[in-house]
Amino acid sequence: MKLYESYIGPIFEQTKKDSVDVKIINFFKDNPYPDDDKVHSFSEELGINTHKFEGMIYKILSSFLSEGKSKDFTGEYDSKELAMGIKVEMEHTTNPLLAERISKDHLSEIPDYYTRLKKMEEEAGIKD
Repeated sequence: MKLYESYIGPIFEQTKKDSVDVKIINFFKDNPYPDDDKVHSFSEELGINTHKFEGMIYKILSSFLSEGKSKDFTGEYDSKELAMGIKVEMEHTTNPLLAERISKDHLSEIPDYYTRLKKMEEEAGIKD
């Protein structure tokens, strides 16, 4: 068992059971920005109707965009922290809207998350 599996336990077990989701995610990791024909070929390779397959992709994307710590957050985000967060989270994506989404999840839990992160990285000798 991989170390991270022990931390997420039942969630990981559900994902393993839903192996098509894993295959879809791995497909996009291995084929960034595939054209429509490549996506359709992959769905055919898996033996899944193209429309159903596209629905599965939408489900995965929606789960990322619609869930998370910021989902029910009713407070306000500090604009300086949010700007810092978007810059930091661009290491995970080329899309600033997704970086903002990740930042808001962190800031909804810890309002000065990125100030703390910067301090921690400075103490560890990590440079921008």
